Amino acid sequence: MVKFLLLALAFGLTQAHAELEGKWVTIAIAADNVDRIEEGGPMRLYFREVTCNEDCSQMEFTFYVNANNQCSKTKVTVYEQEDGNYKTQFEGDHVFKPVAATEDNIVFVGDNVDRASRRTKLIFVLGKGQPLTLEQREKFKAYAEENSIPPDNIREVLSTDTCPEY
Repeated sequence: MVKFLLLALAFGLTQAHAELEGKWVTIAIAADNVDRIEEGGPMRLYFREVTCNEDCSQMEFTFYVNANNQCSKTKVTVYEQEDGNYKTQFEGDHVFKPVAATEDNIVFVGDNVDRASRRTKLIFVLGKGQPLTLEQREKFKAYAEENSIPPDNIREVLSTDTCPEY
């Protein structure tokens, strides 16, 4: 719990859903099954935009997946569940929630169960185009470990994003 609080401080945790909306890019991703987020992997998502309905009970994500050097634009609608998590069908069943949001960054944690029933824990850090600071990087490593994701499974992906801006 202490590490979560440190992450929240590093990214400025708030519950203001209005901060989720906007244009975003993927800064870093972590996963316990690292093959899913390697270059060309199905969960290496290059975010572009998040939109919400009035209470953010429904959101739409716009992102690219780059497979075989081919960027495919994707829009996914997600729905808030009674427990506060969001759910959608993308690369199997995907359940996630935002855990930190500021005007500069959003952190999402989630679980994906693919069509072969393989479960993957994921953490996405979205931002406005700046790489993680040293302090944010250290907090992210600690948070990943707290979520049973080895620090070696963190990928800073901003520099590999060659997909169109929008």
